[in-house]
Amino acid sequence: MFLKNNGFTDEEIDAILNKYDSDTIDTLLLNQDNVDEVITYLKDYGIKNIPKLMLERIDIFYFPVSSIKKLFSQYEKDSVINALDHNSAIFDEML
Repeated sequence: MFLKNNGFTDEEIDAILNKYDSDTIDTLLLNQDNVDEVITYLKDYGIKNIPKLMLERIDIFYFPVSSIKKLFSQYEKDSVINALDHNSAIFDEML
């Protein structure tokens, strides 16, 4: 799976595969290029636990990177990093 190329461990990939239904996994695979871009952006931004974020909020990875950049630009960077690393539900409040 392409997530391995993004630094996800086998255990993290298995957890994602076991958590989500086949339609969600199919959507993830069909949107692989966008998901890769989002993962790269989040890493570059400073988000540390991307596999955990994907387990909690896979929908974030379907957003266009430009939308995520615009959203994040409205907040102080360290606050975004801290919030998403500790509580992915904050993403709903950011929207």
